[in-house]
Amino acid sequence: MAPPLEGIPNYDELIDTLDAVPTLTLSPTNPTPSDKKDLSTPTVYEDRDDEEKCSAKEEGSSEDVNGGGDWKDTVELTPLEAIDQSVEGDQSPFPEVAACVPNTDDPTIEVNNFRLWVLLTMFVILFAGVNQFFSLRYPSLSIGYVVAQLLVFPVGKAWEKLPTWRVGYGKVAFRLNPGKFSIKEHAVITIVSLLNDTRNSSTTLSSSRRLTQCVNLTGSTAYAMGSLVAITSKEFWGRDYGAGFGFCYLLTSQALGFGFAGLARRWIVYPAALIWPSTLTSTVLFRALHEKEDRISANGWTMSRYKFFGIFTAGSFVWFWFPDYLCTCLSSFAFLTWIWPKNQRVNAIFGMSSGIGLLPISFDWTVISYAGAPLTTPFYVTANCFASVLLFFVFIGPIFYYTNVWNSAYLPMLTSTTYDNTGTKYNVTRVVSNNLDFDLAKYKAYSPMYISESYSFSYGLNFAAVTAIVFHTLLYNRKDIIAKFKDSRSGGEDIHKRLMRSYKDVPDWWYWVFTAVIVGLGIFTIRYWDTQLPVWGFIVVVCGFPALLMIPEGILEGTTNQRVFLNIITELVAGYAWPGRPIANMMVKMYGYNSIKHGLDFAQDLKLGQYMHIAPRLLFWAQMYSTVLSAATQVGVLRWMLGNIEDLCSSTNTQRFTCAGTKVVYNASVIWGTIGPQRMFQSGQTYNGLMHFFWIGPVCVVIFYFLFKRWPQSWLRYVNLPIFFNSAGNIPPANVAMYSLWFITGYIFNYLIRKRAFGWWKRYNYLLSASLDTGVALATIIIFFALSYNNIKLVWGGNTIGNDTADTKGTPWLTVAKGQHFGPGVGEF
Repeated sequence: MAPPLEGIPNYDELIDTLDAVPTLTLSPTNPTPSDKKDLSTPTVYEDRDDEEKCSAKEEGSSEDVNGGGDWKDTVELTPLEAIDQSVEGDQSPFPEVAACVPNTDDPTIEVNNFRLWVLLTMFVILFAGVNQFFSLRYPSLSIGYVVAQLLVFPVGKAWEKLPTWRVGYGKVAFRLNPGKFSIKEHAVITIVSLLNDTRNSSTTLSSSRRLTQCVNLTGSTAYAMGSLVAITSKEFWGRDYGAGFGFCYLLTSQALGFGFAGLARRWIVYPAALIWPSTLTSTVLFRALHEKEDRISANGWTMSRYKFFGIFTAGSFVWFWFPDYLCTCLSSFAFLTWIWPKNQRVNAIFGMSSGIGLLPISFDWTVISYAGAPLTTPFYVTANCFASVLLFFVFIGPIFYYTNVWNSAYLPMLTSTTYDNTGTKYNVTRVVSNNLDFDLAKYKAYSPMYISESYSFSYGLNFAAVTAIVFHTLLYNRKDIIAKFKDSRSGGEDIHKRLMRSYKDVPDWWYWVFTAVIVGLGIFTIRYWDTQLPVWGFIVVVCGFPALLMIPEGILEGTTNQRVFLNIITELVAGYAWPGRPIANMMVKMYGYNSIKHGLDFAQDLKLGQYMHIAPRLLFWAQMYSTVLSAATQVGVLRWMLGNIEDLCSSTNTQRFTCAGTKVVYNASVIWGTIGPQRMFQSGQTYNGLMHFFWIGPVCVVIFYFLFKRWPQSWLRYVNLPIFFNSAGNIPPANVAMYSLWFITGYIFNYLIRKRAFGWWKRYNYLLSASLDTGVALATIIIFFALSYNNIKLVWGGNTIGNDTADTKGTPWLTVAKGQHFGPGVGEF
């Protein structure tokens, strides 16, 4: 295997610099006894002026900001190096956190008040209802985290103008207007009001593109909603079990991971080294909206964060109209395919629809950030991901494709569609009976199922990533895990964890009780209604996956901003364990995948709550309340849609409520639950070779671990095999161009600018990411309601130039003659 960092521009310069560094310890200067203070006691401000002075002091001296501070801060730390940092100072040793999170707190700020619960209730119902309604429409719309963060702010500020009447008597009395709308209230409401899917198949704020945002827990459409619609709608499985089933199913599938994540918080939330990078864009935006600051020069820039955010948000808003609506060719600027529209090789190599996209040109922020958040992901992580993409999709992939390995040359090079042995889309209705049971005779008379070369590698790499992350955690993190098991404070507590001592923590038994209740409700759900899933299978899935993977996944995402996808592996396990049970397959996927996914989402929110210094018990009850409210709201909206929208989910629906996302879930349930993985991966089948990736992953981890132990100061310390194998999880539909743009942008901001203009990077980098996302989000909402919803299209050359290319049509290298087929014939498979 080629070294993951091979071929990265100018990276040797970084390696030479790092090799010359005798140590990367960033221990703060020890204070003199007279300067020491009790860091467990939060700083309380007497007035706003004191807070502004301290805020200015947090930014660092003029020398720090202009000169970039300690030169060591400009060098990224690997997870192992980060864990070894001293955290005893009064500031985080990690410059990303120090730049975005205040190291002071005022525990006297009133947060748990009437306004908080009213706004929380209002926005959970609003976001959950709106997102659910539009999720079944194509193109769909989802109100994302940044939009929620901005919408809550003016409403909270307007509430300050209400009279300060006292309502009620005794212990039930409350003030109608509790005073100033604080940053903590804003954070709690936003945290519990929205759920975005990061690094999964959902689209956010765009019909065809995904924004990578901070993840939160209730307002977006539940991940299990697609399977609920597939079970309920007459267009799919047609088993309408009623609103009770819908509520129990959504609630249990969404909340199962909360308890496991809460019990694991000493490993995945408390350690300072687990900075959870995607939370930092949220903290810096909260501060930009609420805090005033002095003008401090950062490499010549004296602009306040609030002004910076406003200007770049406006710029992003205006510019996004061009690639998204006015001139869409700017989004996928594959100009070589316009010059040679019929040349299959040119279109397969340089195209960005069904080609791998070897020419990384795009002027669309959603394309640049599709593979990941380039400004918030550490550069060594981006480099690992890009190295994997180069190896498997630029070098090996085309060789496999043009030599017709797996009969892939009869299919487009890059697509997630499934095909039959004539090169047409696989028709699942031809292999099931009238009652939708799998019919082996029909299957043998039809065709095996085929997937593209790129999709095949994506499966194999996912298999390797799942096993690699377990071995990686055991080898690299076992000592820290054991130490944290013995003492939750092992390794020290940073300033932000020490500030939380002012608040009562959530006891572990709360999480044990909550988990027992949700597991019990889940057992009731699968037993009371005919779900095809046995109780033992449910328990193994919902307990086995979190027990095995919650800590490894949490450590990985907390340090690298990446997580290993489990949707494929859960479908694979269910397909082998319960063949011919499509509904059981869907439920295993939702319960197994969500027990990790939403658990990590919950852990990320706990970290954000720690950064914003929110009382843990308040955040716990807010999360639980909003989760129940969200499930009830979404089920209520779905039941209304089923009863009031004619032909819901039908392809003939005149209002375009065609349930496109549900069709994907339904087809997956037929493929994995009805046809089964045995007919794809078992011995003698086309894709059996991909099963070797299960052992390739851990073997590579072991090899690189011992190489790293032999040469600990070499480039090997930057190699992270779970990231390397997992990085291609978005391919397809993502392509090489998207990963190249992600890598190039990350290289510019998180290597070049961080190294040469550290002051600017520290002050503005994360805020720039939030600004670009915000502008895109606002523009998308307006474009959707003003134009897309009314089917208003702009037809001109800039929007149609690439519509008639081999790339757009998905033209394969080899074609099948009429009446012929490729691969095994009837009776041969």
